[in-house]
Amino acid sequence: MVKAARGENGERGQPAIDIPAPPPKPRKIRWTVMSDRGLPLGMQEDIMDVVEDIVDHVKSVDHMGHLERLSVDFTRQKNAQYKARGLSCFPGGIPFEIAYLQGTVEAFFNRLPEIGFDGVEISDDTLPTFPLTERAALIKQARDLGLEVFSETGKKFGDGPTSAQDIIDCVKSDLDAGSTKVTVENADLLLFLKDDPGEIEKIVAGVGIDDILFEVGPNGWPDLAVFLLKELGPDINLENMEWDKMIPIESMRRGLHRQIGYTFLHDLQS
Repeated sequence: MVKAARGENGERGQPAIDIPAPPPKPRKIRWTVMSDRGLPLGMQEDIMDVVEDIVDHVKSVDHMGHLERLSVDFTRQKNAQYKARGLSCFPGGIPFEIAYLQGTVEAFFNRLPEIGFDGVEISDDTLPTFPLTERAALIKQARDLGLEVFSETGKKFGDGPTSAQDIIDCVKSDLDAGSTKVTVENADLLLFLKDDPGEIEKIVAGVGIDDILFEVGPNGWPDLAVFLLKELGPDINLENMEWDKMIPIESMRRGLHRQIGYTFLHDLQS
């Protein structure tokens, strides 16, 4: 099978034009974490043929119970297909939160490597907020089992946005405990965007952009993505990108999208 992105030998299809590209993988910044909501295996392969080079990790978004419902062989095959392309896959926070409420976190963590996952998302976005010490203990527990941890801070259904300082404190604590990156919840970002966008800049000033994942997702598309890219630049880390938004978001990063105003073309003329 011929890869669509640069081909097997890295040669571009049209060398007469030069367009800014992301740094080579593995990257520390400019992550794009793609959502997989149960893609069929063939469709998954077709999508990866085109976007593999711009995907850094895959998040198995499980808001209907795929992990419980789909066969172990199917789940292992999905993860194996991603691994064959150098991509790790981790389940989203909802399955973890169910395991937490049912008192089966240890068994949940232990099972993930057995079915091909390399990491886990630890969150409390539908639960009462964990003390930072409890979050740290859960992160350490997962790390000790060999899982890469992506934690998330914020609430899906809060009365108002989580304070910028609380998010800063949580991000710092989670990173110290061993999280690879910390996601800021989409609902909080949308509230900040609506009420006080300066709070987003305050969070970035407090912890930098390298270790934060901004959860964009389908809610608020494309306004939230456009704001973040315009205000913070193309190298921010974005999570929960639907597979059909991978090309538009990379076009925005490169200044080649209407929503960004085709800034790359303007730069060429300046």
